[in-house]
Amino acid sequence: MIRALIVDDSELARFELEHQLRSHPQIQIVGQADDIHSAEALIESAAPDLLFLDIDLPGGNALQLLERLEHIPPIIFTTAFEQYALKAFEFNTVDYLLKPIQPERLAKALAKVDVPAERQSLLTPESQIFVKDGERCFLVKLKDIRCLEAVGNYSQLYFGAHSPLLYRSLNKIEERLDPNVFFRASRQHIVNLSYVEHVEPWSNGGLRLKLKGGQEIEVSRRQSGVLKQMLSF
Repeated sequence: MIRALIVDDSELARFELEHQLRSHPQIQIVGQADDIHSAEALIESAAPDLLFLDIDLPGGNALQLLERLEHIPPIIFTTAFEQYALKAFEFNTVDYLLKPIQPERLAKALAKVDVPAERQSLLTPESQIFVKDGERCFLVKLKDIRCLEAVGNYSQLYFGAHSPLLYRSLNKIEERLDPNVFFRASRQHIVNLSYVEHVEPWSNGGLRLKLKGGQEIEVSRRQSGVLKQMLSF
C-alpha cells in the first residue's frame, strides 16, 4: 500500500483525482490539503509515501514549500501550468501531469512509483553498492561510505579518496539505509555516524560534524535536535 496526500486548492480537482485513484487500490489517500500551510503541516505529520501536488496554492508556491522540507516524498505534480516543469524535476519528482488529468497518464505515473521504503529490507553495513564513474567501476561496502551528498536528482558518494556519482536520488538511497547508522544531516547530506569524529555548535542553533578524513558537514537546526537525542547529549 502506498500512502498518499493530495494537495490542491480546488475541491473539485481533489474529488476528481480521488475518484480516479479508486481504480488503483495500491494507493491509500491519508489526507488532503488546500493551501501551503496546511500542506506543510500534513506532510510533516503524515509522512506520506507519495504526494500529489498542485503548484499554485493559497499562501504561496508549492516549489517554495518543497525547499523548506527536510524530507521530500516522491511527488506527482498535478497542475495547469507547464512553465514549472523544469524546476519541478529538481525535486523528488516522479511525473508532471497537466490538468485535466487523463486516466492513462495517471496510470503511467503511478507505475513509476516504487514500493515504499519501510516495506523493503534495509541494507546492512556489509551490503555492497555498484558504482560506475566514467571508465572506473567500484563495488563499495556501505560501511566504507562516510557521507552521501545530493547533487540534483543524483547522489555523490564519499569513500576513501573517491567521490563518484550514483544515478539515484539521495531520498531513494536513504530509504534503504539503516537510520541508526546513516543520519540525515540536512536536505543535502547523509552521514555515516561511525565516521563522526567531532561535533560542535554551529550557526542558527545547528551543529557541525567533522568526519574522519577532515570533511565537515553542517546539520540543519531541525536535524540537530534529532541528533542530540540520538547521541543523548
